Amino acid sequence: MADPRDSNKSFFDMNWKNFEQFFGGRVPFPGTANGSGDQMAWVESYVKDMLSQAMPNLEMASLKHHLHTEVFDTHNNVIVKVHIPDRNQARKLRVLLSPNQLRLEGLPDKGAQTIRLNSMVVPSSCKAVYKNGIMQFHIRKQSSEETYYEIDVRFT
Repeated sequence: MADPRDSNKSFFDMNWKNFEQFFGGRVPFPGTANGSGDQMAWVESYVKDMLSQAMPNLEMASLKHHLHTEVFDTHNNVIVKVHIPDRNQARKLRVLLSPNQLRLEGLPDKGAQTIRLNSMVVPSSCKAVYKNGIMQFHIRKQSSEETYYEIDVRFT
């Protein structure tokens, strides 16, 4: 039977100094992350560090004015819940609906938020209610028969 270390020789023989210089910093050797048995924990922390260096404040900027949403599908409807504790902020929102997304405009700093829907819907069927800090939308799903519309063509 072959020694398992033989199959990993290229990995362990790698020039880690050049690798670290190429990626601009110290890369922990696999299997030594925090002395734990988790062999891949160092990858997760390394990726998080690189993303935070490459895009500082991205998470804070993108999530600062986004509202918590929930999307549910029933047999015939799509239900979207948007948590807006401040009634005045809810009144300032402009809500737009397309067959596959709901868009909230009028968030602070001229922000907007787009919520993708899991199913195609009929926008004209939407009913919206704001109650107890939640804006809720009930939208009828588009049936398979409604996906194509006949177009009259004029011939001149």
